[in-house]
Amino acid sequence: MAKKNDWELIEREYRTGRFSLAQLEARHGVNRSNISRRAKKYGWQKDLTERVRERTQEKITRATLSPEAQAAYDQDDEQVVEQAASENAAVVKGHRKTLERWRGIAERYAERLESQLAEGKIKVELPTGVTEIDIPLEYVGKCMGHGTQALDRVIKLERQNYGLDANDKDEGVKTFEELMAEVAPSDSAAE
Repeated sequence: MAKKNDWELIEREYRTGRFSLAQLEARHGVNRSNISRRAKKYGWQKDLTERVRERTQEKITRATLSPEAQAAYDQDDEQVVEQAASENAAVVKGHRKTLERWRGIAERYAERLESQLAEGKIKVELPTGVTEIDIPLEYVGKCMGHGTQALDRVIKLERQNYGLDANDKDEGVKTFEELMAEVAPSDSAAE
């Protein structure tokens, strides 16, 4: 006896936009060309994609709320907005604290380079042991390049985080995450 296809379920899943025709074929055992023909014949539209995305974001947001905020979620939009804004503010404060640390690292880096320049020598490790050598100009150039690049990134992140450049909405402006990845690249990216 042939298996009866659940076309209502297939249509619902098709309309969510979550599944490709190949995935629907694998899930329901119906040839993808049959699904495609039926979708065309009955005018199925992937019109739920945005609603699914919005609902997903809502669930993610709700999951991050405190129990008190979750209880208020369905009752008072203002409370939900206030709770979410408080949590966002806490995240931004954390970013600012991290940026302060990065600024301090950049400043210590500059101080160390200044100290080395004042001494005119640096210690290097050779196969025979540690020795002092005159500071090579190439080393100074690279250090200055790296230091100023790091400081430039920290300044951009601070200005973005404090909203100082809110009117500069260039297409080429990087996101906070992209800038943080530049300031602290992963080990694989640094190689």
